[in-house]
Amino acid sequence: MNEFLQNAAPYQIITALFIIALITHLALSLVLKKISHHAHKTKNQWDDYLINAITPPLKMLVWFGWIYFSIIIFRGQVEILNKIVKHTDIILIFIITWGVLRIISGVEAYLLKNNLNVDNDSVRLITRLFKILIIIAIALGIAQYLGFSISSLLTFGGVGGIVIGFAAKDMLANIFGGLMIQMDKPFSTGDWIRSTEFEGVVEKIGWRITRIRTFNKNPVYIPNSIFASLPIETPSRMSNRRIKEIIGVRYDDIEQLPDIINAIEDLLKSHQDIDHSQPLRVYFNHFNASSLDFIIHAFTKTTSKGEYQKIKAEILLDIAKIIAQYKAQIAYPTQTLHIASDNN
Repeated sequence: MNEFLQNAAPYQIITALFIIALITHLALSLVLKKISHHAHKTKNQWDDYLINAITPPLKMLVWFGWIYFSIIIFRGQVEILNKIVKHTDIILIFIITWGVLRIISGVEAYLLKNNLNVDNDSVRLITRLFKILIIIAIALGIAQYLGFSISSLLTFGGVGGIVIGFAAKDMLANIFGGLMIQMDKPFSTGDWIRSTEFEGVVEKIGWRITRIRTFNKNPVYIPNSIFASLPIETPSRMSNRRIKEIIGVRYDDIEQLPDIINAIEDLLKSHQDIDHSQPLRVYFNHFNASSLDFIIHAFTKTTSKGEYQKIKAEILLDIAKIIAQYKAQIAYPTQTLHIASDNN
């Protein structure tokens, strides 16, 4: 081998190195393919994402080695190659950084696509922050390697950050608002939210804006800074749905009213779809203009709007039957007209 390197021409050595790199590339591909095939058979899919992430950088390292040694062989004949070989380490750093970023992306894809008990928006935010921090750290390291003063760059960045902060304070407020949403979790993607200004389902929580889809299917884009000062209601996180109705009977049925209230209360206490751990009240409330009003206050176990409406309709019809059983009637607005008689 040493005799071949001493007697062979540079192009022959490079050709030999190319053949070695090609064989290594094919062997590496075959090995990784077999490993990937074996990984697909396991229940845990994390290894699949890891193999897919590291495969391209590993293959790139093989060809980087061929390019690096080829430059070393020719650098004695081409002057500029002496300068290039001094900075080939930067290419190696880029390849390694690329591999790390792909691994982070693989972790993100694994967490998002496997229905794990994690919040998708938080996963995206954390992985993006990691990528940004890694890129900044690598960029500063390369700048230091090339001879730039890191302290002056940081000073310039600090002054520039202040200027940019004043110029883009609204954008920064929106970014920090998005960060607070991810940390405090007042709502997540898929939640139904409501305020005095808007109502709809959250489709995406971005760095600057949040997109919700209203119930008439229009998209609404809301700056994240608004959520810091605007009260937000999240109906999709409710534990129960409330039944609150005011029902009136005629003044002629005042004697039956206590029995009607007791029967309705017994109905609610025995109903299987009413949550009996929550407050349940039925009581006479008001002498109205043409009715005796009583209030029904209870909570259903379900939070589904469709099921809630069916349960509520069933209960109201049962209440109507109870009122009829006691020979009473549901009141409706009436007026009594008194006509004065003319004695003359």
